Amino acid sequence: MKVLILTCLIAIMYVGGGCKSSHNNGNIPGCIQSIIDANKKNANWEVGRVEEYEFQGKMVYAFQPDARIITDGATTILTANCDTLCHVGGFGGPAVNLCNGENFFQKSVLKRKIWEK
Repeated sequence: MKVLILTCLIAIMYVGGGCKSSHNNGNIPGCIQSIIDANKKNANWEVGRVEEYEFQGKMVYAFQPDARIITDGATTILTANCDTLCHVGGFGGPAVNLCNGENFFQKSVLKRKIWEK
């Protein structure tokens, strides 16, 4: 009986741990991961955080500026193919939040944080 209970507990822990792990390491487009990998050890890289959003029915990637390096930097929005969709925020503030005809911060849905300094 003890062996059966122990086996069930191990199976539950294994399945639960697997779900958590796959959520944290979800699919990140290769080109997005390459940009992060190429720059993440560079203390002068102007990006402080990379987040995944759903915007206009597609996944996009926001490269948020590192406020310690550049206080008025715009957020660069890239597609899953690493094409630049737009730049929002920055020196112009909320007036420049339009991305592909819509206010990015009002119409996008944050899915997850990919990377942060």
